[in-house]
Amino acid sequence: WLKLVTRAHSPGGGLGRSRTETFRRTARADSAAAMGKLVNLLAVHVALVAIWIGYMASTTEDVLYRLHQSIKAVVALQSIPQQRIENFLNAYEMFEMDSFTGTEEQMKYVKDYYETLNHLCAIGNYEKMYLPPLLAPDKDTYSNQKLYEKRMASRLQVGPGSKVLDIGCGRGRVAHLVASETGAHVTGINIDRDQLRSAVDYASETGMSDKLDFVEANYNKPLPFPDNHFDALYYVQVIGGYGTDLSQLYKEAYRVLKPGGKAAFEDYIVLPKYDSSDARQRRLVQASKAVLGVVHYFLDKEFTDALEGAGFEILQRHNASVAEQAKLLERDRDFFLPLTKIVTTLNQMGVVPKHFASMLLRMTEGTDDCILAHKEGLVTGDIETLVQKKA
Repeated sequence: WLKLVTRAHSPGGGLGRSRTETFRRTARADSAAAMGKLVNLLAVHVALVAIWIGYMASTTEDVLYRLHQSIKAVVALQSIPQQRIENFLNAYEMFEMDSFTGTEEQMKYVKDYYETLNHLCAIGNYEKMYLPPLLAPDKDTYSNQKLYEKRMASRLQVGPGSKVLDIGCGRGRVAHLVASETGAHVTGINIDRDQLRSAVDYASETGMSDKLDFVEANYNKPLPFPDNHFDALYYVQVIGGYGTDLSQLYKEAYRVLKPGGKAAFEDYIVLPKYDSSDARQRRLVQASKAVLGVVHYFLDKEFTDALEGAGFEILQRHNASVAEQAKLLERDRDFFLPLTKIVTTLNQMGVVPKHFASMLLRMTEGTDDCILAHKEGLVTGDIETLVQKKA
């Protein structure tokens, strides 16, 4: 190629040495850039093929939607800045903390973590980033999430014209389902702008913008809404993520809820069997924190004391699953761990960028210990609560 160009553009069949060398360097740079793009494109396709195989083996509901979200997640992760990758990996330090108080430095870890985690989770069944009660043993996590959300929405007893608050709304998918099921208007709050953008975009894409609003807010601080504003409210396993003061949160929830309004909560707790002085149990619970994104497990009594202290009447609080919740974790382990091994191998072959492997390895580290923590009755994410503000 260089010979043809030099013959076409230089008197006597040759360019000057400096111009020829410059041309060669430009050609090499163009070739390297093209090769880099080709490798990146190949990496995306390889990851998507692995995801598609996983979905075909385990998924029966909303396959096209979920594959579309996986594609978007892989593309987003492909172009993620190096600093953001490092922030995500460093954020795992917060799960080693003995005390999480929501300081400015700690909240930076939280934001760095969720900013990237939401894309990793969207590759598989955890776009909504919570482990649902096992309501249908023959269905996967995604389908059990939808079953739980529909049941929760019906128990809130809201309809067209009602206003509902979603505390810690993630990418807004739960809010979307609640609004679709009930006809109510749902407002979601979240600290992560990346997830809020996804929530707003999805509401627009699906023609639901008139039923959904999303606000950047930290639930550890006073909620940015007036007294007696919402007909109902809920959250789904968000307190362990960065909650610091249950009493303050529930008092705020009580304040913004209308008299007679209902609130539904799904929580992770550490169970009485857990002995923090037992090194093995401590290891299992510590691993579960990192896998599930829980910086702190509250005791069941801490929840009930805070709810009653805020003024709520507890209508229902129980384990919601009809079978062992850990079965969902096992099923998702069988998707994410093989995917992680494939990506790690391809990284070693130079096909997939290192950061794909690094992030998946970190996200899945301790998965088996997390499952054991559930099976041995040390922790559970299965506590479903329905409360009401006095009329």
